[in-house]
Amino acid sequence: MAPFRRFIANVSWTVLGKICVQGVLFFLSILLTRYLGKERLGIYATLLVIPVFARLVNSFGLETVLNKRLPQLNVDDPSGVRGRGLVRRLVLWRLLTGAGIALLLYGFFPMYLHFISLPGLLEYRGALILYFLAITVDSLLSTLFMTLLRFRVIAVSETLCAGLNLVLLGVFIWADWGIFAVLYAYIISAGVNIVIYLVCSRDFWTGPAAAPEWREMKPLAAASYGISILGFGLMAQSDVFLMNYFGVDSGDVGYYHLSTGLVGMMGFLLAGVAPMALSLFSETFSVGQERGLSRLWCEVVGFASFLTAPIYVFGFFHAESLITFIYGGEFGGAAAVLAVFALFSGCQTVLGYNFSVSALFVLDRQRAAVRTTVESAALNVILDLFLIPPLGAMGAVAATGSSLVYLVVRQLLILNREMDIRPAFGPVSRCLL
Repeated sequence: MAPFRRFIANVSWTVLGKICVQGVLFFLSILLTRYLGKERLGIYATLLVIPVFARLVNSFGLETVLNKRLPQLNVDDPSGVRGRGLVRRLVLWRLLTGAGIALLLYGFFPMYLHFISLPGLLEYRGALILYFLAITVDSLLSTLFMTLLRFRVIAVSETLCAGLNLVLLGVFIWADWGIFAVLYAYIISAGVNIVIYLVCSRDFWTGPAAAPEWREMKPLAAASYGISILGFGLMAQSDVFLMNYFGVDSGDVGYYHLSTGLVGMMGFLLAGVAPMALSLFSETFSVGQERGLSRLWCEVVGFASFLTAPIYVFGFFHAESLITFIYGGEFGGAAAVLAVFALFSGCQTVLGYNFSVSALFVLDRQRAAVRTTVESAALNVILDLFLIPPLGAMGAVAATGSSLVYLVVRQLLILNREMDIRPAFGPVSRCLL
């Protein structure tokens, strides 16, 4: 089957799964937002900075190594012996480093709270450590199934666990657990998801395995890890951190968290598509089809734009109605932030943001990927320092959105020197018109 046909075949399960998952998460976000209110929602966003950043520190590029290297090993060694060896060692490494970073979190969390002048949040330390362990293990296992193109398993498992999350949240809200209700509902449901992944991937834990050759993987892992760490300056969590540092009102932080989360839901059709595309890019390039890689990249970008661009346009023009209808009049002040962030996110998507880094990795241009990420992260931090004090959440959105558009444009210029990417933007422009 041609690579793009395989992409479309798996996208159907991805879209079905994400529609189900995002439908559940949509109701979950309404429930937790209305329950917490804008002030506690801002505190919740502040707390999430810790486990999300810790997951980045613990990534070590393992997801990218798995995503790129496993398809190549399966082509070179159809018996799967080398592939099993790779998966086992990556999972073991993730568990060991995760335990070490959990211990560091226990010690450094009070210092973080002192820095942002919120020492009263220390009671959440244990829950946040469990939250970190859940997301860091789930991340690697979900990447394994994306790499294997087993999206049916992902769709069913994530839908079931999202439903469990919603039920548990309702129970914990009834018990009035506050922010703990949101944290523990997610931790338990993610734990169930991990168990399902382990059972469904049991073939990797039994049978013969051979140690992989690490030498060629180290540069890839280092580049991916550098992008993850340095790219923290481009993430919503860095904006939340700086907003707290500058004393922005918790309600304004809540508006920012709500808007970025809702815009993230607008792109739900692309969730899981980027790792799948990287697997197909890698497989296509490994058999010497350089021209095929160019064609596949253009087809994937055009398809992604067709799926999501109309959603972002709708979000931009109907931001206030969307916010007040879903979350109530209390959150109407987030409408402008939502509109601006939807505009920037739509621009990134139609420019191929979700697939530019994948193509650079396949073409062995890891240094270029790292360099552009460093430039964009530095630009975002500089803009944050100037825009957050006078503009609050709107300044954070403008800084992050501008930096991400700069990032994808820089990466496209580099890609255009390696392969022909121009055919992608004809269908994209027609889609927008």
